[in-house]
Amino acid sequence: MQNDRKALNTYLAVVMTVSFAIEAVWIYFGEAATQAGISTLLMMVPWVVAAIVGRVFYKKQGALGFRRCKAIFCLLPVLIPLVYLGLSYGLYWILAKGSFTGSLSVLADYASVFSGRALPEHTAVVIALIVMLPITMVTALGEEAGWRGFMYPVMQRVWGYKKACLASSIVWALWHLPIVLAGLYYPPSTNLFYLVPAFCVEILALSMILTCIRTASNSVWPAVLLHALHNYFDQIVFQSLTRADGSIYFVGEIGIITLAFTVFLAALIFVRSRKSVFENGQTGQA
Repeated sequence: MQNDRKALNTYLAVVMTVSFAIEAVWIYFGEAATQAGISTLLMMVPWVVAAIVGRVFYKKQGALGFRRCKAIFCLLPVLIPLVYLGLSYGLYWILAKGSFTGSLSVLADYASVFSGRALPEHTAVVIALIVMLPITMVTALGEEAGWRGFMYPVMQRVWGYKKACLASSIVWALWHLPIVLAGLYYPPSTNLFYLVPAFCVEILALSMILTCIRTASNSVWPAVLLHALHNYFDQIVFQSLTRADGSIYFVGEIGIITLAFTVFLAALIFVRSRKSVFENGQTGQA
């Protein structure tokens, strides 16, 4: 237990110090830093710090959760985000006439960056969809290897599953907060009085889902896949099919409709998995 406390304190101190330093650079240079790919660098920090701290405190015990899991835990990360995102966007398209564009043509610009030349629209869209998926996988891996692979299991051993679920969500939210407040994560015009609480609720609900599937599978890979597909379906697919006018307040990570579906699903998953998964303490392994 004492070793776990030292590992947790060291991890939090280092990951937050390094992350806030990178975020300060990002805020200072703004769009130039964004174009240079600083977001990818930031998302690698939780993994890199976890790998170092895990090696120092746990030697060769596989502290990041890179284990095999049952096939069902490769299917659930695909279905879960499709449920809460598909239902929320579908409802919005029905209620807000003209909000469904029916076209992924906005993705064509991504393909031109990778190919270096103009491509037919349909070809460009397919290339963009293919290329963006592994990119979202890599960035999700950078976060999940740290947050759910290393940090959450240590928190669970120190505080128990309830406090660990809440604490890990708070850490994840605080990690994002500087760039959220600086207008680099969402459009700068977004109302902060709505944005901050909505973002915190979204983080708590999504963190609960990720924690449940990580714990049930006893592996970090399902959490990586779910995180990646959440970003991919929302930011790459569904947002591209949706007219942007005011939609941010209704669908997407801070949209009220998506929040309602995500919170409901998170509560359902947590209640149904609590006794059979968390109380067994599967992620108590180092």
